[in-house]
Amino acid sequence: MVRKFQHRALLYNSITKEFGAVRHARERDGVIIYEVAVPKDGKSWIGFYLSDWPEDALELSDNENLKSSMLEMSDSNLLT
Repeated sequence: MVRKFQHRALLYNSITKEFGAVRHARERDGVIIYEVAVPKDGKSWIGFYLSDWPEDALELSDNENLKSSMLEMSDSNLLT
């Protein structure tokens, strides 16, 4: 399985119009699926939920608010 995105990569989902960070990846029926932490309010990682996103809907994100708050959450279970 050749993945386009690595653990902790900050992504944008063009289908759901959400940002998220990669926790894990797996292959299902020939499609790479990423388990992604998605911020509940879209602005910080204080609250998040998990979602499965297909690779073809994703692109790298440069959302600075989420990037900086990811550093603050490095000790949490956000990306484990």
